[in-house]
Amino acid sequence: MISHPTTVTALRANWWGLAGERVHKLFGRISGSEVVSGIAGGGTDHYGVPYSLTEEFVAVYRMHPLIRDEWHLRSVSDDSTLRHCTLRDLAGPSALKVLESTSTADLLYSFGTLHPGLVTLHNFPRFLQEFERPDGHLQDLAATDILRTRELGVLRYNEFRRLLRLKPAETFAELTDNPAWAEEIERLYDGDIEKVDLTVGMYAETLPAGFAFSDTAFRIFVLMASRRLNSDRFFTEYYTPEVYSTAGMAWIDDNTMVTVLLRHHPELRTALAGLTNAFVPWHTAGRAVA
Repeated sequence: MISHPTTVTALRANWWGLAGERVHKLFGRISGSEVVSGIAGGGTDHYGVPYSLTEEFVAVYRMHPLIRDEWHLRSVSDDSTLRHCTLRDLAGPSALKVLESTSTADLLYSFGTLHPGLVTLHNFPRFLQEFERPDGHLQDLAATDILRTRELGVLRYNEFRRLLRLKPAETFAELTDNPAWAEEIERLYDGDIEKVDLTVGMYAETLPAGFAFSDTAFRIFVLMASRRLNSDRFFTEYYTPEVYSTAGMAWIDDNTMVTVLLRHHPELRTALAGLTNAFVPWHTAGRAVA
């Protein structure tokens, strides 16, 4: 999602501090400063308000375009096709049929080797645009995303950027580098750039190199990635051997999503060989791993 060296370093510093993981494992926290030793194990800080994820965070996290409409389920042993299905086949009560006929390892392998959709305009999952709720009513999640953001008082795109100290778009051509989109958005909002909804503006933005979502969304993620740790006592003042046990602390430090997956499904070993991050594309079965 954020395959940029600077961002990877920043996220690790959030947890370990600039001193890094090696120093942490050798000496523990060497400073009361979260800059030096990270947020984990430091002091709890609610910043004057009860702990919560803000509505702004929820708004920028509306990333339904990541969800694919078409799914190719394949075997972890040899990458052979098991079935082609749609999101509708994998959602709600229908998912039980898939779980009964497909092994968990095959499903994990299929998910780990399939790319998500782009977070951009004109890429909202068709299934979610005609989502049938448990009560039988149809709901357009794309329209609901806009409605919820408006009803909950989240600002429109330009004002949102101003409060983040970012330059607002002065014209529709400045909003996006896609001329066709700029024309569509201008027509939709009757030529008023200030009316453009946050979600629309973020989906239209030109993405920073290596990013899967907009710079506007990233600014909120940077704030909330730290705050959700700062404000959770189980990551701060309670993040101690007395609470988790010495073995528990070591377990947290020494495991990753890759090791968790392999512990439960060792048949994924070839697909995950050499990967330190389970959220990058996995190796395809039957192909040599460099």
